[in-house]
Amino acid sequence: MFAKKYAALSFVFIVCFAFLTFGAPARTAWAATQTVPPGDVAALRSYLASAQPGDILEVSGTYTVSDGTIATSVNGSAGKYITIRGTGSGATFNFTESAGNAAFHIKNNYYKLENVTINSNSKSNKGILIEASHGYLTKVTVKNTLGEAFKIRKNSQYWLLEDCTAESTGKSGKFGEGYYVGDADQNWQTKPDADRSGYITFLNCKAILTKNDGFDFKEGTHHIKVIGSTVDFKNTVPESTVGNNGLYIRANNVQVIGTTVKNNAGTGQAFRANKMTATDGVSYGSNLELKAVTASNLGGAMIHTNFGSTKLYSDYTMTDVAGGLKKSGSAAITTLAPSAFTEMTWNGEGGDTYQ
Repeated sequence: MFAKKYAALSFVFIVCFAFLTFGAPARTAWAATQTVPPGDVAALRSYLASAQPGDILEVSGTYTVSDGTIATSVNGSAGKYITIRGTGSGATFNFTESAGNAAFHIKNNYYKLENVTINSNSKSNKGILIEASHGYLTKVTVKNTLGEAFKIRKNSQYWLLEDCTAESTGKSGKFGEGYYVGDADQNWQTKPDADRSGYITFLNCKAILTKNDGFDFKEGTHHIKVIGSTVDFKNTVPESTVGNNGLYIRANNVQVIGTTVKNNAGTGQAFRANKMTATDGVSYGSNLELKAVTASNLGGAMIHTNFGSTKLYSDYTMTDVAGGLKKSGSAAITTLAPSAFTEMTWNGEGGDTYQ
């Protein structure tokens, strides 16, 4: 009797195991690597809609996008990022029809985007819009946007952008920053509270031929590092009514390290720090440190600041800067020895020391 029961149970186990092995649906509940066929935008959207924490979506070749934004809809988790990775020489997303506000929209936490090019072709206002926390962008190029290339807002925190490039922005003719954190107070998506996006590092990034500021950090944002990066206006004149500086800073606690601003044929500064009182009645803009920075071939000055605390370390370089070291009317600048510098750190993406 016992033997019969044991044999029956064994049969049930074997049948169940066979079903799990051979009859389970193709999409498993655990992390997986999915290869998106070159050019198959629908497949990419499908994978993004059903992604699990830890999934890697491999893309390659050229994807022609003619039907709007590519957006996320599922969260990753700590240590299990959802990754879109260009393999080999990378992948290009070529937008041929309107993508509206953003070509790529990262709406969910814990994402990585690697080794891809987003060519807006003047079909989207922004190249990448990030409204989420915890992630990495590595070797991502955004070009030919109507407005900004990279936009991080809506209290997004803990991001590292490394080896990224913003190029030929502002095809609308007016707006067009390379890297933009937060929003001007009248545009806060978090009203009545300030947009407190922060803990963000830009490492070895480039802003080339931007219509406006290479980097723009708005009121309410905080704890931002720009390291080993370059802003090159290529001897053009940026559109000045919006912003024509290498870096335009209204944030609190910003460090600019080993970064170069060059070839601005307009009147903008390499580094402009503007303290202001926002519509919530709070004053924003404090604690800027410039370490080992370079300014060359500029029509304006190297620095224009009204911060009460601007530190310039003496290892800076200035060549062919028509406006001199400091724009007339600027607040006092404290000059320090390089040995006095301490890089900001935090627990989370971008919070390591890089210099």
